[in-house]
Amino acid sequence: MRRLRTLLAAVTLAAVLLPTQTRAAGYSIYEQGAAVLGMGGAATASVHDASAVFFNPAAMTRLEGTWIYVGGTALQPVTKFTGQDPNPGAAGSADMVRQTFYPPTVYASHSWAKRWAVGVGINSPFGLGVEWDPKTFAGRYLVTKADLKSLNGSLCLAYAPNATWSFAAGGDVMWAKVGLKNQILSDLTPFGSGLGKRYTAEVDLNSDYTPAPGWNAAVLFTPASAWKVGAYYRSKVVVKLDDGTAEFTQLLTGIAPVDAYVAAHLPPDQGVNTVLRFPAMWSLGAAWNPKPAWTVEADLNVHEWKVFSDLPIYFEKAPNPPNARRVEDYKDSWQARTGAEYRRGCLAYRAGYYFDKSPAPEHAVTPLLPDSDRHGLTLGLGWSLGTDRRWTVDVYELAIFAQPRVGVAPPAPEFRGEYKTFVNAAGLGLGYRW
Repeated sequence: MRRLRTLLAAVTLAAVLLPTQTRAAGYSIYEQGAAVLGMGGAATASVHDASAVFFNPAAMTRLEGTWIYVGGTALQPVTKFTGQDPNPGAAGSADMVRQTFYPPTVYASHSWAKRWAVGVGINSPFGLGVEWDPKTFAGRYLVTKADLKSLNGSLCLAYAPNATWSFAAGGDVMWAKVGLKNQILSDLTPFGSGLGKRYTAEVDLNSDYTPAPGWNAAVLFTPASAWKVGAYYRSKVVVKLDDGTAEFTQLLTGIAPVDAYVAAHLPPDQGVNTVLRFPAMWSLGAAWNPKPAWTVEADLNVHEWKVFSDLPIYFEKAPNPPNARRVEDYKDSWQARTGAEYRRGCLAYRAGYYFDKSPAPEHAVTPLLPDSDRHGLTLGLGWSLGTDRRWTVDVYELAIFAQPRVGVAPPAPEFRGEYKTFVNAAGLGLGYRW
């Protein structure tokens, strides 16, 4: 009897999709400080709390004494897929399972002698969470569930030779892990013309947290009392995952000859490894204080997404299933961020807007990461507490409107459809200084 050629083809696809999640790891989480996000994330020049460890470490020399800032964000994405002909067609339309994610932030800085400052931080700068119904989603041969988690630790040292200039540099260690589930869709017509295609196995790929180093540098320039210009750079980080596992679980069809054949040809559980590449990032910002109570800033951020030119996957027992390489062809992308803050008494009122350009070509827009250009609108409020205002509480609300995007995912027959996404984010930050 003729082999079910789609069986190994689908297993190979599952292998290729793990690095695709690596590409999704390229989904940058910029929600790293509640006060800054209230201004649309535009604070490379004006950040004034310990989240400077992330947004511009050179600004730490302008923070007198010791500062601590902790917080987090609740991210709630909503994605709808509308299938197009010929595959999967309108009948294949679906909503992604709704989830909420909570990337954390912890920062601390200390300055002395009005020249030196040191800072440490822990955050989650990249992440992904995707889940589709494993029983009904038409594209579950591509993905049913995917998770990328990252945790980054930073240590920075800053020096200000005078009141005009400040410089900083430091190191980073990023831990990352990935997980992916999908199902194998097999053509059963060799067992009978009326059988068609059915799902015959589930693939579960996972890794443990693995560390890799990076570095950062920053500068802050204050040419006049009403102006600040800031810039920073964070290097790319390459995480080599060599401890992954691949598990293959048969899904019984109830047809004895089919189940026996699948069981005989299903790949064994085995080790798997790949490489996660996180892009370098540049930021340049200018802040203006037209009046003492006002701060207005505009930033330009550039992500070097071209690091995802291709993605390899290696199985311990290749060629069962065979190793694979996926061409991603990502391009460098940019963000334009603007924001304003108005201070009155113990309150600070904030608002901002940003545009985020997608780096993904059409063939990389898939159920795993339906990426597209995004518009973000934010509102924020800060509250200083105590007689000496040592405590601060910051909150913000962010609405992200992703432009509808058609994706054409390989392999043949291509999985074609339009993705519409909206993300709601709400964040809280608590600061203390002494």
